[in-house]
Amino acid sequence: MATCVPILPSADLERTRAFYCFLGFTVVDAADEYLRLRYDDAEVHFYPDPDIEPAANPSGWYLRVEEPEELREKWRNDGLECPDVPVPAVYGPTLFAVTDPDGALLRVGPADRL
Repeated sequence: MATCVPILPSADLERTRAFYCFLGFTVVDAADEYLRLRYDDAEVHFYPDPDIEPAANPSGWYLRVEEPEELREKWRNDGLECPDVPVPAVYGPTLFAVTDPDGALLRVGPADRL
């Protein structure tokens, strides 16, 4: 078995923690210089980068979940924008996206289709 974990920049690790915990992620480990979060079996890590500009942040990652439509509805009900993301089919069936406070794009799609 192999696992891949995205490692993304964060201007403020505490703000990043609060945002992702609001989305339903749990903290695996939190330190002054590193943050590890989990959503079901998926993990994402963050390192401090106080100079990151949200409008110019090229970072992004893809989260595959069992019921992306239900997750989208939940996040929308919590007040988040979850726009459609038109991407070429070669990148997989992205259903929607959420942008974190540092400008990283979290794309969400179904776990059962690549």
